[in-house]
Amino acid sequence: MQLTIPKWLAFQTYLFGTEESRTFISNERKHEFILLEGLSSDLWKVISDTEDYNKVNNWAKGKGLADELDDFINELQSQDLIIKNIDEISQINKEIEPVGCNDERKTLELESNMTEWCYNNGYLFSLFVELTYACNLKCVHCYNPKNINSVQINLDRMKKIIDDAREIGVFDVTFSGGECTLDNDFIEIVEYARQKRMSVHIFTNGQTLYDNPELLNRLINTYPCDIGLSLYSLNQETHEKITSVNGSYNKTISVIEKLREKNVSVEIKNFLLNTNCKDCISVKNYARKLNASSVADLSLIPTIEGDNKTLQYIVGEDDLFELYTNPHSPLYFKNIKERDISKMQNESLCYAGCHILCITPNLDVRPCVSLPIDLDNLKKVSLKDIWESAKNKNQDSKLYKWMQISYKDLKECYKEDYCKFCAYCPGMGMLENGFLKKSDILCRQAKVKQKAYEYNHKNS
Repeated sequence: MQLTIPKWLAFQTYLFGTEESRTFISNERKHEFILLEGLSSDLWKVISDTEDYNKVNNWAKGKGLADELDDFINELQSQDLIIKNIDEISQINKEIEPVGCNDERKTLELESNMTEWCYNNGYLFSLFVELTYACNLKCVHCYNPKNINSVQINLDRMKKIIDDAREIGVFDVTFSGGECTLDNDFIEIVEYARQKRMSVHIFTNGQTLYDNPELLNRLINTYPCDIGLSLYSLNQETHEKITSVNGSYNKTISVIEKLREKNVSVEIKNFLLNTNCKDCISVKNYARKLNASSVADLSLIPTIEGDNKTLQYIVGEDDLFELYTNPHSPLYFKNIKERDISKMQNESLCYAGCHILCITPNLDVRPCVSLPIDLDNLKKVSLKDIWESAKNKNQDSKLYKWMQISYKDLKECYKEDYCKFCAYCPGMGMLENGFLKKSDILCRQAKVKQKAYEYNHKNS
């Protein structure tokens, strides 16, 4: 009997054959995440490697699991994780209904725990790839460089990166830009990552996907985990003042709604500037109506080239206070997680470089897309070698040196009471004031947050 692993699954098995064996599975059709441990994890790997019942049964007999095998396979089948009859796939596809992500908090908790587990066991969990700096919009707040937008990562190079990423444990990969769909090999790269069973996230503005319906349908058929689309406002004029391209609004809206019709998980990325910040409530409600997720983002930074022209669009303090205190706002908050900085001195500043690495179109490897510290370049050394050198605590490894930096190395931060309202971002601090320097933007936001927090409690 043939056992078929459906193409809508992403998965990775770690520490096969040990008591610590774990498999992380993402059902991209149902938007569900599953964690298998121990012998269940090992059994999944054998099934996914062979897809042959007799071979799986022989392995199970050797482990004393033969009596439990059929029940395990039936349970997998009931969750659309395995197909015993290939004809069932077409019937399953007909049963798809537009849904959102099931129990998002539980999903995030599981993924967070798995990410931490991977790092503690020597694996890298995520990869963020900027395929190109080219873009078909001219957003006023864009931080990407403008003088090298012809640079792209080609298919052969990207296949090597993906292969190395899988070897060092990477479960999910995000393709971004610029505008990633402008890379000449974009869809082939996505399809290769999915063939390797990586969970794929796409960040896009939707313009190319609207102009090329065939590309959109081909992307949908890869079963991406989610697609993030930038939507600045539900007012066309406001949106297009930010993108600087007429017609961009309708294209983005059309692609968002097409994706939801096809049951693709969508995250609406609502970047807040002083020109559109009041619209975040209507954008949040629009996302909720579509059963999509949304995020309101305030992390405005200078350009990677060091130009502060983007900072003219910073949200003003009065508007910030209003958004922090409006219960309908995506930024409203009433509770904060109290943090004892004295107990965090040896903790990493963020997950950058530990749980995730970023690759630029120039093939520079960085801790994060907004942290321009070049750890190495993939023209000279492989991703696998970069990671393993750091994992082996090579003192010459720039990545290892970055991993050793912690809160104790911040000389300017967490000295004031309002600092407990700040989640320090080394990228923002570096681009504004220098390496390990404070971020004036985050300090300002923290002060307003403290004021809003006190207001919310007083008026609750």
